[in-house]
Amino acid sequence: MFLEALEGGMEKLSEFSGDKLNEVKDKIEPFDPSKKIEKKEGTPPYEGEGKPRFDPAKKITKETESKENKESEEGKAIQNKIDGLRREDEVEKELREKYPEEEGYEIISEAYLRDENGNIVKDPVTGEARRIDFVVVKDGKVVDSIEVTSKTADKTGQSAKETRIRENGGNYIRDSNGNLIKIPDNVQTRIERRD
Repeated sequence: MFLEALEGGMEKLSEFSGDKLNEVKDKIEPFDPSKKIEKKEGTPPYEGEGKPRFDPAKKITKETESKENKESEEGKAIQNKIDGLRREDEVEKELREKYPEEEGYEIISEAYLRDENGNIVKDPVTGEARRIDFVVVKDGKVVDSIEVTSKTADKTGQSAKETRIRENGGNYIRDSNGNLIKIPDNVQTRIERRD
């Protein structure tokens, strides 16, 4: 039945394609399901001596290594963030003990350095703004400024950025009520290092 349909289809096609189709038709052998299909050496995916032309294990290994490296980097970044939040939480608790709210202190976290008009000031070199981890205010005056970090982090660049911003007018922060508060020249951000 299949062969009859094939031959019928070939006849219809030959009307459109002429002699070329008849030449091909003569070369087609009818399919015999009783014949065993033999694998020929040198056919894809093998060439020559049976070595793989494409080794999926190697590709997977490279992809896996790349994925593992990415996951490892992401894992380190996440762990660094977790550690940073833990350090900040520890320092904030200590600051609340040292500077109690009952005595008029306010601890402001993530305070941007601003100008006298309240605009965030950006470093002229990096184009970045600066947020200080904790600023302590009492009676409308900044009394302490704290950056929390690990014991090994290099804060040289960040300190230099803050200095440039302050030299360019970034000597104010906003309190929780939105009031601008000037950071006196004698208050410099201190770095609190933790494990």
